[in-house]
Amino acid sequence: MAPLVANYYLTNRIYLDPESSLAEDMTAVEDANLTDVARNLSDLRRLGVKYINLAGTEPLLYADIQQVLTLAKEQGLVVSLSTSPNLYLKQARKIKGLVDYLNFSLDDDNIIFSDKSASIEAGGSLLAGIELARSLGEYPVLNFTINLQNYHYLEAIAKLSQSFGVRVWLILNSLGAIGEDSPVSHHISGMSAVIEAVTHKYSHIGYNKAALAFLQAGGNDRQNPRCQAVDAAISISTDDRLLMPCSHIAQTAIPIEGKLFDLYQSSPIIEKSRKFQGKMPPCQGCTLWTYMIPSFFIGVDKYWWLNQLTYAGEVLARRRFLQRA
Repeated sequence: MAPLVANYYLTNRIYLDPESSLAEDMTAVEDANLTDVARNLSDLRRLGVKYINLAGTEPLLYADIQQVLTLAKEQGLVVSLSTSPNLYLKQARKIKGLVDYLNFSLDDDNIIFSDKSASIEAGGSLLAGIELARSLGEYPVLNFTINLQNYHYLEAIAKLSQSFGVRVWLILNSLGAIGEDSPVSHHISGMSAVIEAVTHKYSHIGYNKAALAFLQAGGNDRQNPRCQAVDAAISISTDDRLLMPCSHIAQTAIPIEGKLFDLYQSSPIIEKSRKFQGKMPPCQGCTLWTYMIPSFFIGVDKYWWLNQLTYAGEVLARRRFLQRA
């Protein structure tokens, strides 16, 4: 079975607001080589990959982002890109029509959270980014990474996004490894109840039902792993290496050197990583979104069914939303 998705890390550059007192350490900057990217995109398509997630830290800071997006579209890949609305305002016209799933990240850069009232206030760049995207024929979705520290803001997020006329997608992987013995596992039920209540009340808020059920169950079990990171996803680093078994614990980084297709088909290192996917100590309780969601497409169980139900429902929901928009 071909991997479903590729996570391609184009740069490790971090976007800093012009008013920030922080400074980027330029000595640590690492960008992917465009020639390597072009070659790898071709091989990804040969391998049967359908979706590519262009990652960063901030992919729009990659100097050749327009060329990469154009190459990805020429290969017939479905492109997902998440960015800050602040940066999108500067790059919007460059990437117009080249991104299938454009996501704006809701974080401290564009949302002001009030602890006392559980209310929020949007930064000016958020609404400006949404309005510019619409003027260019784009319909961004707001990604909200939800966790035990911020889930009480969910209804405020729902009301704000409703007033802006945009959909919100909840990212549920921020807890990392939880496990049955983790202290946070005892608080998951409260967060789950809020998610289910708010998404029932506001139809423009979506989440992956399989991911939530997996979180409630304690995440990946090393003895009976649900993670299929090697089979479901390919991760490529900025320095042109294949990260095995995943980018988060990357015990092996294989130089690609223009041989991605051959490597993935026959490398003994990849075969070894495949045997241990989801079974290593750091894998216990893992719920990381970028690997668990593609994994839910492999093997028929309750998570497969919930995942299918989620995506069928989301396709219909987004279609109805676009018709209204």
